[in-house]
Amino acid sequence: MLPFRPSKPVLRQTSILAAIAVLLSFAITGTLYLATLGLDDRFWDAMTFAIIVPWGISLPLGWYTVTQHHRLMGVTRKLKIAQHELRSMNEKLQRKASYDGLTGLANREHFIKQFDDRRKAAENNVLMIVDADHFKNINDGYGHPIGDKALILLAGVFKRSLRKQDLVGRIGGEEFGILLPDTVEAEGEIIGEMLRHEIENILFEPQPGEIHRMTVSIGLTGVSPREERAIPMRNADTALFEAKRRGRNQCVLYIPGMRSKPRPFYEEKAKREAIAQQA
Repeated sequence: MLPFRPSKPVLRQTSILAAIAVLLSFAITGTLYLATLGLDDRFWDAMTFAIIVPWGISLPLGWYTVTQHHRLMGVTRKLKIAQHELRSMNEKLQRKASYDGLTGLANREHFIKQFDDRRKAAENNVLMIVDADHFKNINDGYGHPIGDKALILLAGVFKRSLRKQDLVGRIGGEEFGILLPDTVEAEGEIIGEMLRHEIENILFEPQPGEIHRMTVSIGLTGVSPREERAIPMRNADTALFEAKRRGRNQCVLYIPGMRSKPRPFYEEKAKREAIAQQA
């Protein structure tokens, strides 16, 4: 049970309740007595009891009622505080589960979920897949902490350059996904070139006095709200492969019939099966 200390409001409310009970008892008893027995020498004895009895009952009862009310108010306040803290904690956990801890961008799972929801709201959308060029060289040459700084710089470019309604997520180690809602392919190419140029001009200093030129390869494609998610994802990945094939530091729009990314395992398996069938 929560500790309770009497306060002036409690005493005041208890006294008011007791006074009301006494006045009602006095008025009702006096009225009934006069109406039935008239005014006699026992009238004031009856009125004395009409004061003492309700006073004796209402004081402890009123005290109990008021103190319980204040206890309940205290518990309610504590519950509201606990609910607020729980809601705040849930929001933090939700954010931690939805966003990348290093860059502050959406993680892969959250990006995919938001991608599925947002692309259905507009007829024309653009999906970009952005990959940091030769990022392994940064990790191998300077260490992973320096590589993390490079990723943070890239994320900063996306946050500064893109619109509020655009969706950006880290969908792989050094790979980022960008959804541009209500955007046609021509606009997407312009935005992609802007991002590529901004990143190309980053002054990334992995060591004091040493400047490392950062570049990215970008594959982009139009996204219809009616097509399956796998189609634009595959098309953007194909355009990204083409950007790398052209020498990296490129922004390439997917065109139907474009050479897709090779899959050596599946190609080798198909080759073995074909040879086995001929034998």
